[in-house]
Amino acid sequence: MRRVRVPFLCGYAESVAKTEAPVTLCVVGGEETSRMLARIKGIRISDEIKEKLIAIVFCQGDSEASALPGKYKGIPDCGAAVYSQDVAKRCKYGCVGLGSCVAACVFDAIQVSPTGIPVVDAVKCTACGKCVAACPRDLIELHPVSREVYVYCKSQDAGVIARKICKKACIACRICVKAAATDENPDAVRLEGNLAVVATQTYTAKSEYGAKCPTDSYAEGRNVIHRDRVLESLAKRKEEVIESTGRSPK
Repeated sequence: MRRVRVPFLCGYAESVAKTEAPVTLCVVGGEETSRMLARIKGIRISDEIKEKLIAIVFCQGDSEASALPGKYKGIPDCGAAVYSQDVAKRCKYGCVGLGSCVAACVFDAIQVSPTGIPVVDAVKCTACGKCVAACPRDLIELHPVSREVYVYCKSQDAGVIARKICKKACIACRICVKAAATDENPDAVRLEGNLAVVATQTYTAKSEYGAKCPTDSYAEGRNVIHRDRVLESLAKRKEEVIESTGRSPK
């Protein structure tokens, strides 16, 4: 099959219409659009169901949990605040809360909560990555929608300092790491410096590993709304594939 050069953004639609460009590259439209295009062009695509990715915000340091000794009065942009070092929040790893991720999202899929932490709408999120690029502290990542268990913190401060700054900070107590090891799943959670990190290569971490987390930083399903709607749609799609093909999708 000859290689097809696919231009960026709207040029992709023209490439699909006029060339042999693959119909499965539309991030915004997702699987439903890919299958519709396949029917229109009379081609067959795999029955494999690709799980939707969504943005995950790795911080719980809102106005109720994190120390806010000052008030930022500069340009309402997270990057500008970090660059000027005039950030109201004491945690140098946490969310600035000025909404640069919100401004970057063209799908209205992320909003700053009343307490100052971005919340992602799983239905609207297209995993375009704009919010990821907009965050100056690398607090936003893209992960499969069904994966909910993480350490929602990026602080590398020593535990005694982190806990004074934020009630939701990871303090590197190793409780979750030890729980995973006891469950004969040692690679699920590891300690990187002063931060516990869930292995996102395998996503084998369980919610019960954080049952005794003293700060609730190891948690499940934070900073996301409407995840259940997406999962219901995914389950329905799998049922449709089984009904039409007689076999379970990959």
